Amino acid sequence: MTDKKSTILALYPNTYGVAYALFDSPKKLVSYGLGQIRPVNSKKSRERIQRYIDYYKPDVILLRGLSENRTHKRTLQLINQIAHEVSTQGLQIYSYTREQIKHVFNEFESRPQSKYQISQKIIEWYPQMENISFPIPKRWMSENFNAGIFDAVSLAVTFWYLEK
Repeated sequence: MTDKKSTILALYPNTYGVAYALFDSPKKLVSYGLGQIRPVNSKKSRERIQRYIDYYKPDVILLRGLSENRTHKRTLQLINQIAHEVSTQGLQIYSYTREQIKHVFNEFESRPQSKYQISQKIIEWYPQMENISFPIPKRWMSENFNAGIFDAVSLAVTFWYLEK
């Protein structure tokens, strides 16, 4: 468990690049964004993450947790490489799967949570994120560019809920 005054950097690599959210406390979202990486490249993703770590100097890193049977092999390797590199820097690392995130957000609502529903709950708590909200996705639509940022924030919410 970590001190609530620790700087938390949540990292969420996805198909667009690396989404991040930086918190000084559960109520203080300091910065968020998505570093686009084109073409998708693990080396560039790791370099971008290292720049975030060097710039923000977090105490704790939160990563996307993955299950081997539901994830592209390249993404799984990237997450494992990031975890290894971060651990060599002496930072605390926590990771949470999509199932854990849904479980936490189900505590706040009575129905299963989609990424869109989670994003709407996050906007309630962090109104400054309303400017990057996205519409309810249709089946034929690919994931919205900003969804990864909400995924990063959901990692932090899950961290505080489960590790408190």
